[in-house]
Amino acid sequence: LSAKQLRHTLVTNKIALHWQILIALFLAVITGLLVDQDATFFSIPFLSILIFFGTLFLNALKMLIVPLVMASIITGMISLNGDTLGRLGSKTILYYATTSLVAILIGLFFVNLFQPGIIDGEPARNVIGLSADTSAVVSQVGDKGASDIAEVLLRMVPSNIVTAAANGQMLGLIFFSLIFGFFVSKLQGSPAKVQKDFWQGLLDIMMMMTNFVMKFAPLGVFALVAKVIIISGIEAFEPLALFFVTVLLALGVHLFVFLPAVLRYLARVSPVKHFQAMLPALLTAFSTSSSSATLPITMDCVEN
Repeated sequence: LSAKQLRHTLVTNKIALHWQILIALFLAVITGLLVDQDATFFSIPFLSILIFFGTLFLNALKMLIVPLVMASIITGMISLNGDTLGRLGSKTILYYATTSLVAILIGLFFVNLFQPGIIDGEPARNVIGLSADTSAVVSQVGDKGASDIAEVLLRMVPSNIVTAAANGQMLGLIFFSLIFGFFVSKLQGSPAKVQKDFWQGLLDIMMMMTNFVMKFAPLGVFALVAKVIIISGIEAFEPLALFFVTVLLALGVHLFVFLPAVLRYLARVSPVKHFQAMLPALLTAFSTSSSSATLPITMDCVEN
């Protein structure tokens, strides 16, 4: 195809977003392999350009999180009654408890099967020269007891909702939105209509903003992935190959065996159609390594 024909094809037959992101991933890997860290573009370090666009894309996504979460939860709560909320809440808790348990069991099975942390009977970090200060992690997960449940409950009720939103404390923000939406649903007459129209309007605006930011997802994904490949190189994956494979196998079983079974037999939804609809969110999560940054895209996939 000539350049003119190619432009006409792209304009008249727009490539689906998930294919654009996949192409961007492929091009990012190729670019990362061909370009070194000292490369420049018009005297500007190429790596700095990638970091700029990658950070800009992530910041744009994170900018949408707070208003999007609040608007979507409050709008949903307004449309629910007490009986529906109780059933939905109990099903949600049961779903998360069950899927989390299964995920943990799958992970433990593969870790014990392959033992990726051991190489020739020695800890892998000693063999491949890794070093890390684990004291911070140990302090977070060690010596936890029933008293820590109270801490979680306290975090659910922030003393300042604005501060919680600014610091990305999503648990407190979600709890506030749930309570706020519940009491909005108790309003009657004109105040109820004003609140419902406001939050629905805000949600519509946030979804339009998300769609706009998503137009730049291929560029953002390209910048983020190419940066990682240029800095780390493919060689960085070789010593961690067994760990890499173990993680992928465990995630693969959970993603392609257990969750599709839940979709097929409990939700009565086609797993293929579900994955097609959610592919932009999955690919963005893969490239950004951030569930919070991917939240606006997830909301867009679920809505549309």
